[in-house]
Amino acid sequence: MAADQDNQQLPVKRNASDFQVQPESAAPADIGYLPQTDPIESEDKIQIAREEGYDPMAIEMALVSARNSFADKVRLLILIAGAAALVVFFFPKDRFFEPASRDLGSMSIGGPILEESLMNSELDNKPWLEVLVNIDRLFFQEGKLTEAIKLAESELAKVPHQDRETWQELYYRYWELLADADRALVLKTSTRSYLDDFPEDPFANYYFARAILKSAAQIQRLIPESIKSHRQETELAASQLDRTCNTLEAQKKHPETEGGKKELITDLYRKLRLEQAKLYVLIWKLGDYEEDEHPDVIFRDKALNICDNEELADMTEARALKAEIFTYILDRWYWFEGRQIIQNKLRKRSDIQKQLEALNKELKAAEKL
Repeated sequence: MAADQDNQQLPVKRNASDFQVQPESAAPADIGYLPQTDPIESEDKIQIAREEGYDPMAIEMALVSARNSFADKVRLLILIAGAAALVVFFFPKDRFFEPASRDLGSMSIGGPILEESLMNSELDNKPWLEVLVNIDRLFFQEGKLTEAIKLAESELAKVPHQDRETWQELYYRYWELLADADRALVLKTSTRSYLDDFPEDPFANYYFARAILKSAAQIQRLIPESIKSHRQETELAASQLDRTCNTLEAQKKHPETEGGKKELITDLYRKLRLEQAKLYVLIWKLGDYEEDEHPDVIFRDKALNICDNEELADMTEARALKAEIFTYILDRWYWFEGRQIIQNKLRKRSDIQKQLEALNKELKAAEKL
C-alpha cells in the first residue's frame, strides 16, 4: 500500500499521442465581456460607504460637489470677483507691483587706486598710473581736493596731444574732481577740448553735459544773446549724447560683447540718457514761454520719453526728473485752462496732478530705504 501511494505522488511522463487535439471549429470562439450595469445611486453609495466604515462627515463632504446647484456656482463667482476687486483696491499696482527705485549714481572710474595693489611692471608700462595713485592718495586719503586737481592739471599739461587717449583714465579722474569742486567752467573747457578729438567718448560727453547743467543756475542773469548761445551749446551737447548712446547700443549688440562688459555699457548708456533728458529739460525751460504757446514742448516730451524708457523707468533720478517736469507744467497750467497735449496725448490737469503725487510718494519711499 505504501508503495502504491508513493507511486501516485510521482510525476507521470506522458506522450504527445496521449492528448486529444480538438479539431479547429469553423466559427470563432465567443469573446468574453462584462455585463452592463446601471449607475449606482447616491443612496447606494452612502450605504456602501457606511458598510466600508467611512466617517459620516467624510461621506457628506464627498457628496456636496454633486449637489451644487447653478445658483451656488453663481454665488461663488460673485465672491471671487468681489475678492479680486478688493485686492486691486487695497493693493494698487503702482504701489506694490512697480520695481523699487534704484540710484543710478554718477559716472566714475571707481574708488581709489592704491600703490600696494599694483605690480612694478604695471607702473613701468603705464606712466599715468603712478600719477593717478598720487592723485587718489591726495583726494581719498588726505582729503586735499584742491591739491589733487592742481597735480592732475600739471601732469596733463605735459601729455603730448597724440597720447591723450592713453592718459584717458587720468582725464576721467580729473573731471570727477572738477565736478566735485563745482568748477563748471574749467570742466566745460577741458571736456570740450577732449571731445574735439574723441567725440563719442562717454565720460567726456557725460561731464560736458554736467558742466552745462551746473552753469544753468546763472542763466537767468544772462542777456538774451548769451541765453541764445547757451541754448545752442545745450542742443549740441544733447546731439552728441545721442550719437554716443547709439554707439554704445551698437557695441552692446556685438556678439563678442557679453558678461561684465555688457553690464558696463548698459550702465554708461543709462547715465548718458539721463543727462540727455536733463539737457532737453533745460532747452525747454530756456524759452520761458507759456505752456500752451511753448514752441519747445518737443524737447519736454523727449525728456519724458527717456524717463519712461524701460532702461530708466525704475531709476530714482529719472523719476525725480519726471516729477520736476510735471511740477513745472502744473505751475504754468491754470485751473481754468482746458486740456494740453503731452507726449502726443490729450491730458487733463488732474491726470498730471495724480501722476505727480504718485511720483512724490515713490521718491519719499526711496529716501527711507
